[in-house]
Amino acid sequence: MKKIGIPKYLFGLLGLLLLFFNSCNYTKHLTQNQTLLVQNQVNIHTDKPIKFKGELQSAALSLITQQPNTHLFDVDALPKYKLWKYNNNYQQFIKDSLNKKILKRKVEKPVLLDTNAIDISRQRIRQYMINQGYFYADVQAKMVKGKNDRSAKVIYDIYCGKTYQIGKIQVQCPDRNLKYFVESGLSNSFIQHGELFTYFKCGFERERIYRNIRNVGFFDFKSDNVSFMIDTSNKKELLQLLDDPFSESRILGQDSTNNKEFVDVTIEIKPTRDSNYSKIYTIKKVVIEIKDLNENKFQSKNREMIETELDDFTFRYHTLPVNRKVISRNIFFKKGDVYNPKNIEATINRLNQLGLFQFVNITFEKDTEIPGKLIAKISLNTAAKMDSEIRGDISTSDGDYFLGLGGSLTYRNKNLFFGANQLSVRLLFLQNSKRFLLTGTKEFYRSGNNFSITANLTLPKFIIPFSGQKLNKKNRPFTIIGLNYTLINRLQAYTINNISGSFGYSWKETDLKNWRVNPAFLTVTRVPDHLLSQAFREKLASNDYLRNIFSNNIIYGENIAYEFKSRIKNTWGDFKTLKLGLEEAGTILKGVNYLYRQVSNGEISPIANYIRLEGDFRTYTNHKKYLWANRIMIGVGVPMGDNGSLPYIKQYSAGGSFSNRGWRARTLGPGRSISNTFKTGTAIIDRTGDLKFELNSELRFNLLKLFSGAINIKGAAFADAGNIWLFYKDKDIPGGEFNTNYLYQDIALSSGLGLRLDFSFFVFRLDLGYPIKQPQILENNGWSFDQLHWRKSGVWNIAIGYPF
Repeated sequence: MKKIGIPKYLFGLLGLLLLFFNSCNYTKHLTQNQTLLVQNQVNIHTDKPIKFKGELQSAALSLITQQPNTHLFDVDALPKYKLWKYNNNYQQFIKDSLNKKILKRKVEKPVLLDTNAIDISRQRIRQYMINQGYFYADVQAKMVKGKNDRSAKVIYDIYCGKTYQIGKIQVQCPDRNLKYFVESGLSNSFIQHGELFTYFKCGFERERIYRNIRNVGFFDFKSDNVSFMIDTSNKKELLQLLDDPFSESRILGQDSTNNKEFVDVTIEIKPTRDSNYSKIYTIKKVVIEIKDLNENKFQSKNREMIETELDDFTFRYHTLPVNRKVISRNIFFKKGDVYNPKNIEATINRLNQLGLFQFVNITFEKDTEIPGKLIAKISLNTAAKMDSEIRGDISTSDGDYFLGLGGSLTYRNKNLFFGANQLSVRLLFLQNSKRFLLTGTKEFYRSGNNFSITANLTLPKFIIPFSGQKLNKKNRPFTIIGLNYTLINRLQAYTINNISGSFGYSWKETDLKNWRVNPAFLTVTRVPDHLLSQAFREKLASNDYLRNIFSNNIIYGENIAYEFKSRIKNTWGDFKTLKLGLEEAGTILKGVNYLYRQVSNGEISPIANYIRLEGDFRTYTNHKKYLWANRIMIGVGVPMGDNGSLPYIKQYSAGGSFSNRGWRARTLGPGRSISNTFKTGTAIIDRTGDLKFELNSELRFNLLKLFSGAINIKGAAFADAGNIWLFYKDKDIPGGEFNTNYLYQDIALSSGLGLRLDFSFFVFRLDLGYPIKQPQILENNGWSFDQLHWRKSGVWNIAIGYPF
């Protein structure tokens, strides 16, 4: 078996690194009584298994007051580079303790062991464990000397002890009406019978009750009105913990012989200084005050605001920049309504979605004449009506090129016809280049260009041919009308003209769920015969598959897309996303074509007929020093009727910066095919398919921070798997169809490393991927380690933004 070549200079570099490791004497400037802290370690001891033990250990480590000096790239196996730099200029830094390099943490002073800090850390960890429900927790700390007496690590041993389960739950409240609302929401409580009792759950439950009670009109209700009383044989000490959870009270382990496993919880609703905590408020008046960015500020100071009434709302303004009806129908509370923060939040979100206002604020004042009444004031400051943007583009694509250079011009009108209608027009020109010619020379060459003009008109209302009064105002969709013209020019091959239009709706079902529905879209694609190269024309004449996808077609159909993003689940920010899409085309147009043929003997052709389904699921697992991102994507296109495949613009491709990074864009698949179908003259034809499966996993970790954190350099290790396939078997593409018997053979696998330059507002990405399982290699199921070369086999991918 052929081995992967490793250049000899790497061995020399490795030797230098080892020499550097051995030469790092971090304690050389310490005095006899000083000890360097080299590591903190947390061990958890418990009689029962702990479900989230690793997360508990990480939290405990973060509570330790003294943290050791950082390692290079935050990797423990690498040297403490900042401490090494400090020691190299020790005399300078010891005289200047406020040196800029110290303040900006470019260098680090040695972290010296402090017994007082160890004791404080031990107490903080113990109290954290108690708050997590381990009421009998005990924490012990010990120092372990290193190779010399001047360095040591600290080991914190956590003995969890006994926990309580939640028993009976009841509510005590002097007001019967308020008690009813509290009890009716207990099914969604954070405190449930049989679960582990923790102080944090009580805190979450207090916040939940506060929000729920406010949402039913109790304007003066505060979280301070909620407290918890527990009932156990050790009640006195547990109550002391709940009243002051961060106190240094004695450990409950004194009563570790207590055999009672359950604790009863009483939720107490008690009055505070405000005696109106149990009063329900209603809205007496809604005042909307508009400040227009374009009004003359000097003249407006000398004249009173105009005041008008519409739909029970009072409008106050100097100049009116937008139709009042647009504002009133996007406000979700009115005169006479019960106070409800949910409606207030929904109103703020909706008014911001209009894109017309740079500042939206809603405040409430108690009416001085009638108790239990509120006056709502909505303050709106308009933004600039129009703006434009010119930008240069450098990009790679999951589409059809390696490197794109070009520019775009975008014009936006946020208040067309004074109705908060948003018009966006974008012109884009992109010059595409590929890296390799068929001759094998490694040089860029102009492979083609793209030109497009796109216009979108977003209307802040639901345009439908029937009454929409019964629909929920909060979820009422925006109407979006889109037009696009695209020219795709591939030199020495083909040119595609594409004109499309769509009519649809977009809305947010909740903060986590988004929908986009296009009940109608039309796309007309033309592949002009006179713009085909001679070599490509000859290829089409002898290949049914290419002739089918590179042909004129008309697509009329409808589609729907759904997107879900989960809430952040823990301290580190883990979350998940799901995207689903369904598209159908051809059925309605075929019906129209049948009627047209009966009337005129003419025919609309050719008509694209297919069903297309897509799913994209992603998970992001965050930790302090790294993020683990995963994605699974499945796309299924089913050609129907006389169509042997999907239209070219609807097909899938694989390879490139946003796909399988061991292959260049559109050079993978379909299946295990190795046909010369995709080569013509000196041009390479894009490899496309009707089905796609892709699985990606990437570990992103911190490396360096430059310019006080303005640029964050991150590293990544990734693995990509997947391929594309044809839905039907094709004689011109042997092995390109989907076949479960060859599924393992057809899956392509690549792996590699990358760098990310995170500028906060955009990310520049560089990846080097190696194809380690190639479907077209039939021996050994495609595993190709023996054919890899560290320099020649790698595929470089440049991109803006993360791959997923």
